Amino acid sequence: MKLDNYVKVYKNAVPDLFCDEMIQKFEDNPQQYDYQKRTNPDRNFKMSFNQISIMEKSGWKEESDYLMSIFPSYVDKYKEDCNIIENQWPLKNGYESIRIKRYQPNGEEFFSPHVDVTDYKTARRFLVFFLYLDNNSDGQTSFPQLNLGSNCVKGSLLMFPPMWPWLHAGEPPIDKPKYIIGSYLHYV
Repeated sequence: MKLDNYVKVYKNAVPDLFCDEMIQKFEDNPQQYDYQKRTNPDRNFKMSFNQISIMEKSGWKEESDYLMSIFPSYVDKYKEDCNIIENQWPLKNGYESIRIKRYQPNGEEFFSPHVDVTDYKTARRFLVFFLYLDNNSDGQTSFPQLNLGSNCVKGSLLMFPPMWPWLHAGEPPIDKPKYIIGSYLHYV
């Protein structure tokens, strides 16, 4: 089993117009931003970006509903592409609140190498969804231990397990902001 077999990218998961509208709506709603900034020098860890939890804020229901209508078909595609049989998959699952994130090209906003399951609270997560909203020549999601990266391609959906073998990083954008939508599939 090769770990990189479980890192999948699906191009054109959403239309360009949807991506453009999400970016514009994010920029039009700074009062909804939740600035995230954490560091842990002992673990050589740093993350910094603005986000909006669109399932928890007013005015985003249509966009949330749309994403929730397309994610299940990509879950099915992911399972097929990874040769996952029913006995490997939870009988029930749910989604974590969808967030749109913006990383500014200032050299200060990025997400250093990490995993997304680190404690009891996050142990419910078993599949990551990252949807890129714009083309960006930098700012890829990298998997340093797998010598792998996923470029920021507008409308592309990156999916992979969030556990410890899939160390990943949100590289800093250089020339323009990077926008992504993220969520997780949960055990329920």
